Amino acid sequence: CTNVITFYNTFYDCNGLEGNIPEKLFDNCPKVTTFNGTFYACRRLTGNIPEGLFSNCPNVNDFSHVFMGCIGLTGSIPEKLFSNNTEVKYFKRTFDSCNGLTGEISKTLFSNCPKVVSFYYTFNNCYNLTGGIPEGLFNNNIEVEDFSYTFNGCYRLTGNIPEGLFDKCLK
Repeated sequence: CTNVITFYNTFYDCNGLEGNIPEKLFDNCPKVTTFNGTFYACRRLTGNIPEGLFSNCPNVNDFSHVFMGCIGLTGSIPEKLFSNNTEVKYFKRTFDSCNGLTGEISKTLFSNCPKVVSFYYTFNNCYNLTGGIPEGLFNNNIEVEDFSYTFNGCYRLTGNIPEGLFDKCLK
């Protein structure tokens, strides 16, 4: 796997796949640049998203649609899921319709991703996410151009919208 650069739609719509995503699935894939659609619509995948799933993939620039429609995934989104992915530009629909995900969004979820240009529909219809939108969530995302529908349908999020939520986004 050391020469693989894309996992584009690898398990797309594999409704028969069940169980947990192995934490070390991509450990030997340091050259990957895209995970776009990797688990798209894998409705029977269950359990938590492993925190170290992408930790050995520092060159990723696209996490669009990775877990979109994975309604069986549960638990909180791991705080350090993207901590080693400093080249990421796209979080388009990353967790779209992952309505089994619960808990709060970590303030540091995207803090090591300064090159992001799009959070288009990132948490769309993640209606079991709870708590408030963390103050400073996008503080290190200074290149963002698109926040369209980022929290659309997240009706269990509570509290105030943090003042200055987008202040550090310079574009």
